[in-house]
Amino acid sequence: MKKKALALLLCALMIVGAVGCLEKAEDGTKAEAPESNPAATAPADTSETDALPAFTLGDFTVTVGEVRSSYNTVLDYMSYYGLSAPTTAEEINTYRSMVIEDLLSAKMLPWKAQQMGIELTEEKREEVARDVEELIAEYAGDYLEDARQELGEDADDVALAEKARAILEQDVEDYFGYPFSQWLEEVTASYTEGALTELLQEKFNEGVSITEEEAKAWFSQELAAQKDSFTEDYTGFKTQNEAYRAGESDIPALFTPEGFGRMQVISFDVDEDDSAAYAANELEMTNLEAEYGKLVLRGQDEARQQEILTRYQELQTMNAELLQKSSEKAEKARADALNGMDFTELFTTYSDQEGTMSFYGYVEGEPLRDGTVIFYTKAQDTDWPEQVWTAANDLKEGEVAPVLQVGDSFYLIKRLSDLPAGEAAFEDDPENYTADALAQRQMEEWDAVQEDWLNEARNAAVFYEDNYAGVGVQ
Repeated sequence: MKKKALALLLCALMIVGAVGCLEKAEDGTKAEAPESNPAATAPADTSETDALPAFTLGDFTVTVGEVRSSYNTVLDYMSYYGLSAPTTAEEINTYRSMVIEDLLSAKMLPWKAQQMGIELTEEKREEVARDVEELIAEYAGDYLEDARQELGEDADDVALAEKARAILEQDVEDYFGYPFSQWLEEVTASYTEGALTELLQEKFNEGVSITEEEAKAWFSQELAAQKDSFTEDYTGFKTQNEAYRAGESDIPALFTPEGFGRMQVISFDVDEDDSAAYAANELEMTNLEAEYGKLVLRGQDEARQQEILTRYQELQTMNAELLQKSSEKAEKARADALNGMDFTELFTTYSDQEGTMSFYGYVEGEPLRDGTVIFYTKAQDTDWPEQVWTAANDLKEGEVAPVLQVGDSFYLIKRLSDLPAGEAAFEDDPENYTADALAQRQMEEWDAVQEDWLNEARNAAVFYEDNYAGVGVQ
């Protein structure tokens, strides 16, 4: 039973505002979610109470079972991060109340949508159904190897997919103790509520407006803030550009510090088909180095030392041959570039070949996948390997550097023009800047109105405290 995959699936579907299913680790990467273990904290007999309502909010009902499941998820994360579970009645009540509040918050927006007469069109319902099916298919993919073990290597893709889906369905039923069809209804309801929330926000945004004077005031304030921030730390300019281009921020970079150049970069790595063999060879060489060092230090087994040296040279030769394929591909691309092929066409030409990557551009107005990026020229830009930065910095505008090897990667680099430093002006693009200002106001007012709506929901909800009083109690 693939507990970890199932736990991640559950996290993707549960709404618990107090904890995220994939928390950020200290180094900024995503930590793995702890495996849920409801039996560890739930009372032995919950079958009679779990179906009872914990609270109702209009047409929406949250059951005691949902409260219990969310509460247990909180306990799982507390345990995962080394925190003690609540034991006193006061502590248990505090965490239980927090879970109730989170679940109420989750129902608040779809409830408000219904209050405002918002309904899903048939087209939107079909979209929800497709999204649910895509999610299940994605997680069923984690069970393909299990399916292959059961059906054998000769099984075709259709049979494997059907078997993987069946294994997932059985895991869900084993985990929850009720039919997969019921679980599917719950997931669909969750996606439906999400769709209602989207429509609610769209309707709300239609009622938010901004004048030209207000847009100009926003522009001036944002420009001043960016100028102070980017002057102090140039990396903020790149971060803002990247977030805006990727659609993660509605605010463009309005101030460009001095010292930014542009380059186009394509990297060539070992082909996917060869990468496993390359990595295995590297690992074997590392182990051989350790063994050889011990033997030399102890003056032992010269015959084995010679065996190690011979095998090490064989592995080096094999990996050098794999790297040579990447190097030849990079050299061919460079020849094409010198013959006038631009990087957009280069990437299109080589992107179907495994191991080729074009970097996403940061600079507005540049094609997103032509390899255009910006880099700081006044000091080493730590976003790039030192060799790449040095090579780009030494080039003149329009020049293409010789293929550069950094570790196991080969880089093709072309220097473009520098970015002109200075401030943007509202008059440069009043339509888009007004749209940016409006987007910021919509976001601010959307965040603010939700507190009012949550207070309305608290007053409108009917709570059945006696039903869920046993949640968290051993």
